[in-house]
Amino acid sequence: MAHIRELTNLLPQPVRFGLRKVLFYGARHRCVLCLSDVREFRAHGGGAEVLDLRQVVGGIRREGDRCPVCHGVDRTRLIMFYLSIEADLGKSSLRVLHVAPEFGLYLWLKRQPKVEYFATDFDAVRYRHIEGIRPADLTAAPFPDESFDVVICSHVLEHIPDDRKALAELLRILRPGGRALLLTPFALDGKGTEEDPALNDPVEQDRRFGQWDHVRLYDREDFLSRMRAVGFDAALFDAYGTDSARAAALHLNPLEKLPIGRKPAA
Repeated sequence: MAHIRELTNLLPQPVRFGLRKVLFYGARHRCVLCLSDVREFRAHGGGAEVLDLRQVVGGIRREGDRCPVCHGVDRTRLIMFYLSIEADLGKSSLRVLHVAPEFGLYLWLKRQPKVEYFATDFDAVRYRHIEGIRPADLTAAPFPDESFDVVICSHVLEHIPDDRKALAELLRILRPGGRALLLTPFALDGKGTEEDPALNDPVEQDRRFGQWDHVRLYDREDFLSRMRAVGFDAALFDAYGTDSARAAALHLNPLEKLPIGRKPAA
C-alpha cells in the first residue's frame, strides 16, 4: 500500500484528485469543500506524544474527519464556515490570498462569486496544480501594501523562525479593515509557547513541537498577543458560539477557535 501511495504522489494533483473520487466513492457522506461523495471520512492528527501531553488543538487525532479526496479537515471547514457568514461573499469583490493552499478550500473559494483568488507558498512547486501559485517568503512577501481583503494562513507560522516578521508582512499587505485568518496548532495546557527558531533537528522538533519541521508550539493567548504586537486587532471566532447546529453538522472541533486579525481602518 505504501508503494502504491508513493507512485500515486508522483501524479499531478488533478489526476490524483480524480482517482481518489473513484476509489473512495460512496453515498454516505458529501464533502462540503470538494463536493465529493465518499463512503467515509478518515482520521487525521496525532502521532507525537507532546500533542496529547499539551492538549494541542489542531494536532490531537480526530476520527472520521478527513475527506479522503481533497484531504479537507475540521480546520479547513472552520475557515469555510467563517468566510461563508462573515465575508459578504457574492455581495462585493473580495481579493483573497491563500498561503500554503489546501486543495479543498481552494476548490470551494474558486466556486464563490466575486472572489479574486491568489495563492502563495515558500515551495510553490508543491502546489503547481493551484492556478497562479506564486513563490513567496512570508517574511518578505512579494506583494504591494494593502493588496488583499482577506489572507488565509493556516498551519504555516509554526514553521517560520521569525514569525513576528511574517505577521508584520501579513498586516502590511492587508487593506485597512481587511482580515487575516491565522490558524496554527495551539497548546491548551496553559504552559506557554515552546519554541526554538534555530533548531534544525527533525527528531527533536518532532519531540518538542509535534512535527519534524516545526520550530514552535504556540500557546493560543501568546499567539494573539503576538498578533496584537504587530498591529492587528485580534480576536477568536467561535463557530459553536455562532451557530452550534451548523458547526456540529460540519463536524468542527469544539475546542478550536479561529484567530482573526483585523487591520485597523486608516
